[in-house]
Amino acid sequence: QMARLTDNMLQLARLGTPGQALQLDWESAEEIVGGVLRRIRTRHPQARVRARLDPALPLLQADAALLLQGLDNLVDNALKHGGPDPQVELVARRVGDKLLLAVRDRGPGVPPAQRQRIFELFQRGPAAAGRGSGVGLAVCRAIAQVHGAELRCRARGHGGLAFELWLPLQAPPAGPAAEAASA
Repeated sequence: QMARLTDNMLQLARLGTPGQALQLDWESAEEIVGGVLRRIRTRHPQARVRARLDPALPLLQADAALLLQGLDNLVDNALKHGGPDPQVELVARRVGDKLLLAVRDRGPGVPPAQRQRIFELFQRGPAAAGRGSGVGLAVCRAIAQVHGAELRCRARGHGGLAFELWLPLQAPPAGPAAEAASA
C-alpha cells in the first residue's frame, strides 16, 4: 500500500508539472483492461472483478501506463468501498466519438454533494472510515485531464457508484497497407 501511495503521489506531482510530455501511442483498450485485471488479481486473488468489453473497440491514442494506473486505482477503490462482498465490473465501450472506460460497484455510494469533492487531493468519501489516503481519485482525475478526457462519478440506479472515464477518440494514422493501396 505504501508503494501504491508513493507511486500515486509521484504521478500526481509529475502530471502537475508544466510541459510534462505523455508517452502517447496507439493503444488497445482490451490490453489496458487486461493489465488492470492482472494487477488486481495479483493483489486481491479472491476479488470478484468482471470485465465487459464491446467487440471491435477502436484503438485510442493514450499513455497506456497512466490509463492502467488510473483504472487500477478506480478498481481498487471499488473493492475497498464496494460493501462487505464487493462485486466490481470494468466496462469498455464506444459511445459516439468517445471511448467509455467505467468501473462500477454496488457499494453504499457517495452523497451527491460530495461526488465532486472526492476527486480533490486528500479527500475521502463518507464510507472510507479511515481507509485510503485520499490520493487515488485525485490522480485519476489528473490522468483524465492530461488525456483531454472527463472523469465522472454517478450513482447507479440499483445501488453503488460508476466512475466513468470518457476518452476522446481520434482516427489512427493510415498504416503501410493503407498507404500502398492508395498509391
